[in-house]
Amino acid sequence: MKFSNETLTVLKSFTSINKSILMASGNVLKTITPEKTLIAIANIPDTIPSDACIYDLSRFLSILSLYNDPDVEFNDKYFIISEGKRRTKYVFADLSMIHTPPEKEITIPSADVCVSVSNGDLSSVLKAAGVLQFSEIAFVGEGGTCYLKAIDSSNNGADDFGIEIGETADEFQIIIKTDNLKLMPIDYEVTLCSKGISEFKGEGVTYYVAIDSKSTYKKGE
Repeated sequence: MKFSNETLTVLKSFTSINKSILMASGNVLKTITPEKTLIAIANIPDTIPSDACIYDLSRFLSILSLYNDPDVEFNDKYFIISEGKRRTKYVFADLSMIHTPPEKEITIPSADVCVSVSNGDLSSVLKAAGVLQFSEIAFVGEGGTCYLKAIDSSNNGADDFGIEIGETADEFQIIIKTDNLKLMPIDYEVTLCSKGISEFKGEGVTYYVAIDSKSTYKKGE
């Protein structure tokens, strides 16, 4: 088979989440951080013919980049990557060597806050967090407005940077570590659950992101 550009883009994005991946048969790619704070699920246009366990995904993608338009043949324990007279054998890792996402479907216990977030707004807030040297962002509901902010939750008197992203009747500060927002640069429909999980749903990809235990949520009257 040949990997489409869309599939390669997903795989390149996943290298920031986990260095390894179980490429399962079918049309869905999944990965998880070793700390289990971020799970990514992407639908791809290609059909993976059989399971392939890759220990160093960046290395595998670098090997593919040695070719212009490689064909990738799936075998039981290795790939054969070839184009013209060139050929690479890439051996699979043992499944026990990598972290894999849970097989069961993930469900959000309650949709306490639902808001649309553009790639531009999310990128701006993450950039501001870097400039301010903060390790957190927060979805904040106050005074009828929902904001996306770069914050330091350990210091109530600290600076912050925020963007209005919607309206809300609730009062909340739902905190997410910036390290857990290794997302593809697209727009998202975000569902926040005060019980500790959030869903970022974009075109073709969904991320489940842990919420910090310091988060607060109070439903409006």
